[in-house]
Amino acid sequence: FFFQAEDGIRDKLVTGVQTCALPICILIAGGGIGGLAAALSLHAAGLNDVQVFESAAEVLPIGVGVNLPPHAVRELTELGLADVLAHTGVPTAELAYYGRDGQLIWTETRGSAAGYHWPQYSIHRGRLQLLLLEAVRERLGFQAVHTGRRVMRFDRGAQGITLQLKRSDGTHEQ
Repeated sequence: FFFQAEDGIRDKLVTGVQTCALPICILIAGGGIGGLAAALSLHAAGLNDVQVFESAAEVLPIGVGVNLPPHAVRELTELGLADVLAHTGVPTAELAYYGRDGQLIWTETRGSAAGYHWPQYSIHRGRLQLLLLEAVRERLGFQAVHTGRRVMRFDRGAQGITLQLKRSDGTHEQ
């Protein structure tokens, strides 16, 4: 969600958790890879009033391996994550598919080995999410990520922006 105050009026975001003063306040519903990367990107663009709401009570390193192709690594490098990616991920030079009998079906070079300016990395999805979470908390503050709160809806009224949140314990707050 992106809100900009009209005619210089300074609205307030009311969540029962945090007040966010406008003229510009950004609320991100979802603290997964996309939401956390968006928060970092917005911060890099100079927008510091960013709040991320994640429904899970705790962000845990769950999932399977994912591949970050060169264009994704380029974006994460621009966000200052090149060193941590190089330390955490596995550089991927080749992608290959094999049949049930072990016979090679197809192969292709990837990342730097394929001539790109950026490498391709294989990384555990949960580790990627945790390194993004750590970067968001480091840059925007620990309070910028609200866990255990699912955004159910939002309304804009005379009092400002009101979020309806569902906590991980099933209770609601507004």
